[in-house]
Amino acid sequence: MASTSLLLLDDRLQQLVNPHNLAVFKPGWCAALMLIVTCLWLSGSRIAANAVIALFAGMQLLQLCHIAAIGRPLSPLDIAMIPHQSRDIGEAVRAELGQNWPSLLAGGVPYALLLALFNLGLPRVPLPRLRWAWLLVALVLAFIPYSAARRNMMRFMPQPQRSSLHNSLMAFGYYAANLSGASVRSDADPYRPYVVERDARSDAARPRSIWLVIFDSTRTDHWGMAGYARDTTPVMSRWVAQGDARWHRGIAGAAATRASTALLLNGVREPGHLEQLRSHRGNLFRLAKQAGYRTYWLSTQYGNDLLEHQDKAGIDVTRTRETDPEPVAAVGDDAIIDMLAPLKPGEPRLIVLLLRTAHFPYEDAYRRRATPPPQWPDTAVSSPAQRKIDAYDHAIAYQDDLVGRLYQRFEALDEQGLFVVTSDHGQMLGEDGVWGHNVLTPQIAQVPMLVRSRGPAQPPLGENGEWIFHNQLAFALAARMGYRIDNPNAQAGRYFLQGSDAFGDILFREARVADGQLVLGELSGLRPASSR
Repeated sequence: MASTSLLLLDDRLQQLVNPHNLAVFKPGWCAALMLIVTCLWLSGSRIAANAVIALFAGMQLLQLCHIAAIGRPLSPLDIAMIPHQSRDIGEAVRAELGQNWPSLLAGGVPYALLLALFNLGLPRVPLPRLRWAWLLVALVLAFIPYSAARRNMMRFMPQPQRSSLHNSLMAFGYYAANLSGASVRSDADPYRPYVVERDARSDAARPRSIWLVIFDSTRTDHWGMAGYARDTTPVMSRWVAQGDARWHRGIAGAAATRASTALLLNGVREPGHLEQLRSHRGNLFRLAKQAGYRTYWLSTQYGNDLLEHQDKAGIDVTRTRETDPEPVAAVGDDAIIDMLAPLKPGEPRLIVLLLRTAHFPYEDAYRRRATPPPQWPDTAVSSPAQRKIDAYDHAIAYQDDLVGRLYQRFEALDEQGLFVVTSDHGQMLGEDGVWGHNVLTPQIAQVPMLVRSRGPAQPPLGENGEWIFHNQLAFALAARMGYRIDNPNAQAGRYFLQGSDAFGDILFREARVADGQLVLGELSGLRPASSR
């Protein structure tokens, strides 16, 4: 009984120090844990006991820290993203450790006591030594990945009121069976390839240059021009007020950077349409290169792996946080200005700029600046949650200032064409206790979009405040470069918000706009047969 109680104790301890752990006592789960620990005692094997407890402890330390910082349990796709986001996770740990260190104790203390109990008790407690008992434990634990290999991921998604250890076993079990192995089933529709055709009629109106600025984790309702109470976008708001630019309510294709940029820059709409994604037939870099543009990928983000899903042969110049580590470490997103310095006037070009700004920890966006951010908060007393929102708004204000300076560079180069600003996905700011992204919610789906042109007039993408999906933006930019893309799978008004993985196990929700509001359908999942 003491062993079982210790396995349940981590949730109870975390609930004392963090409101996001919603686990409740369930007799069935308690009975399952009691079976496991009884078998460990009966096995008489300290090796087996230590291995199982260490496995549980490792999973739970990750799980409880994720609940503390993000406000929700780990999903299988969160686990799969860890290798790709290790540096971002490290920065988040640095920023949150002072606030969330009690969760480490909540997970560490029960498992330290459990290890001591087994290692001291097994040699001393007179119990039958049933050597086969540890095999029963192995079979019980192996049943989860065995079942996961034959079932849809939706069955293994976390449930907030379930024990966090139960959620961990389900999430890690599915990850072990599927996300690091071979595909087992095809659930995707038989999509047809897109048709890309050169449209010579558009050559005369083709912009000489296109700049696509993609910020991270920016949500529409925290842009001042979209009606936010704080004036977070004075520069862009002035452009719109003067009629120099138009802003739109954008809808992201996915809830994480790798998936979102892959879908946006390849112009793909449907979840699981891997053939279209991998063919790069509609890739903006490829089309730009074919149309005679010089192409650039400039980024202050981590992750050259982001380029895995682009047409690398179509990119002439690549500069990232990996190629320019010292400037990015010194001045953050301001390093993008120096990356643009070698550009000379005159060449037709497509430049994609991927920046951080509103990515957590939010203070990193502006902490290196000599000029202090606006004087928020508006009140003298502020909760930890409100301080995070204040920092996020400061990051948006810095983003606006950086947009202004980027456009000054656009003018200085005498660029004639389109200057487009958007975000890869939105951000949860404490709604339902959740922070960050990688979840399929309206706050993650909605991203801002701004378009300004210089030189010969360009057809607008839409009216101020109009809804535009990332897929529509990609098709519009392709059309400006002289290409018409036809999607034979398209259904009017039907788009999708996908999860953090566009190539493996895919979570998605259908997205529509009805009566001026974004409507998301039920959560669904699939695994395309060609995902591995």
